[in-house]
Amino acid sequence: MDEKLLSLAFSVEANKGVYALLLGSGISYSAGIPTGRGILRELCRRIMHVNGADESDPVDWYEKNYGKAPLYNEVIELLAKTSSERNGLLKEFFEPTLEEVEEKQKIPTDAHHAIAKLVQRGYIKVIVTTNFDRLLEHSLDEHNVQYQTLYHESDMEGMKPLAHADCTVLKVNGDYRDTRFKNVTDELDNYTLPLAQLLRRVFDEYGMIVSGWSAEWDTALRELIKSVKGRRYSWYWHAFSEKLTTHADELISYRDACKIVNPKGADHFFTELYENVTNIAKVKKVSPENIQVKMKRLKRYIQDERDIELREMLTEQTKEVVSFLFEQPYAKEATVDSVSVRIQTVAEKSRMLAMLVAVLAYYMKTPEQAQLLIQTTERLTGSRHHSGDRSLLATQEIPLHAVFYSIGISAVMKKNYQLLNKLFTQPNVQDPHRQHISFLTYTSPHMWLNALFEYVSEETTHLTPAETLFTYPYLKQVFIETRLAFDEQEFEQHFDQFELLRAIKYRYMNEESNISGQFGYKPNRDHLIRFLNEGSETEDWPVLAICDGGREKFTDSLEKLAEDLNEKDGFSGRGLLQAYTKFD
Repeated sequence: MDEKLLSLAFSVEANKGVYALLLGSGISYSAGIPTGRGILRELCRRIMHVNGADESDPVDWYEKNYGKAPLYNEVIELLAKTSSERNGLLKEFFEPTLEEVEEKQKIPTDAHHAIAKLVQRGYIKVIVTTNFDRLLEHSLDEHNVQYQTLYHESDMEGMKPLAHADCTVLKVNGDYRDTRFKNVTDELDNYTLPLAQLLRRVFDEYGMIVSGWSAEWDTALRELIKSVKGRRYSWYWHAFSEKLTTHADELISYRDACKIVNPKGADHFFTELYENVTNIAKVKKVSPENIQVKMKRLKRYIQDERDIELREMLTEQTKEVVSFLFEQPYAKEATVDSVSVRIQTVAEKSRMLAMLVAVLAYYMKTPEQAQLLIQTTERLTGSRHHSGDRSLLATQEIPLHAVFYSIGISAVMKKNYQLLNKLFTQPNVQDPHRQHISFLTYTSPHMWLNALFEYVSEETTHLTPAETLFTYPYLKQVFIETRLAFDEQEFEQHFDQFELLRAIKYRYMNEESNISGQFGYKPNRDHLIRFLNEGSETEDWPVLAICDGGREKFTDSLEKLAEDLNEKDGFSGRGLLQAYTKFD
């Protein structure tokens, strides 16, 4: 599968209605519809033959004979005097005969149908086309899509706003049924002011997918594109081959567009795009009903100690996530857009598993259930892709990160510090390339995720990029949806406690990563001070399990953490050690 096409599909699926199409004659090529220049050439040839001439280039003959370049309205008037005659003349170029219908000529192509289905599902709302034919409109009609067609100044006066219309088709060169459509010569050098303003809006406010357009003849369209400075969304340019016209290459460079070479043509390109977009949507779609059904089953299995069914449920969900990761492409280069969409897709694919382990970790009743949680984390450290784009490769760590935090936060909420210590120490890294790394270091965001989220972030000031941009908001939703946390305040307290205890465990184990967490730079840490005060006042405090029961070892590790925080820019160990040792 083409990585760039897949990247486009991710972007289209994640940003409904944000991308518009710019279509040229190549979109109708397989339908046997001639280009504008092809029609003009044929009309000039007929006039030439009527005049008894026979030259190789009928357009050149016309210019020499009439002293000017051919214009559609003038050429048509020479061949057909009345309105009905003119419509009949043009009809043969655009409307199929019975024989042509049988041969699938001059009828909507696979590309037109794929586009109509993208419109029908709300992914595409605006289509700009240089074509005179009505194949796109026919396809939209077949798929029962409501649309407005604009090609004259009068059309734009009463148009629905682009955002309010189901679909807007902007035919910048007109429609064949109206002989006022534009020529491929001087008429293409400028547009009316209303049309120019509307096009400028489209090119500024939408990402564009260009297909079948050479950019060779449409001078005004080229200049309009160049006049738009905004870069809100990416541009994608479908090319039939690596070699494009000079004008197309200039526009691709100017817009910093992603060129997708697909020599199989527009039919294959748009069919693939539609299928990829809908497949991505299916992967991401988990209905609330399905979530509730699974949660009820899970709680029943836990309560009844049905460990066989419990194991099967988590194994199936884990396998689904791992298989999905393994099937993804990891190209050598990926745009910020494509990486952002991959993050979103992997996160959605991991959500159900994160919810299941969070609930199991909170309600678990048997040692076997605890062991299943440890095994689930181990399974997420298995073999993965190691070559390709660094950012895309890093997205493979998202499911493990989500599961690790889900189990840890639930253990803290339930005050099950034995489980927490097992989570920190028992899983073994299964990836043969990284078995020399301890599990605690392996799950550090410093390994891969901080760099990943710094790459996609518009800001560069995050002290903990992975936690700020992903872990905290993602897990907050998991814990509130599963009703394990009452509200954000309750979740935040346990999130910070988990990160504090993880950071202490790192120091206790003398791990290399200088990890801390969001708590390290928060101005308000009263909840952590209270937590440590409780520990200082409690004999045989259960939390000490993470330091093998040793109070002195816990104190030493906490002191080392406070020192590390004081040495890091933006962080502070203020009050932590004092809160725990105030009675010493």
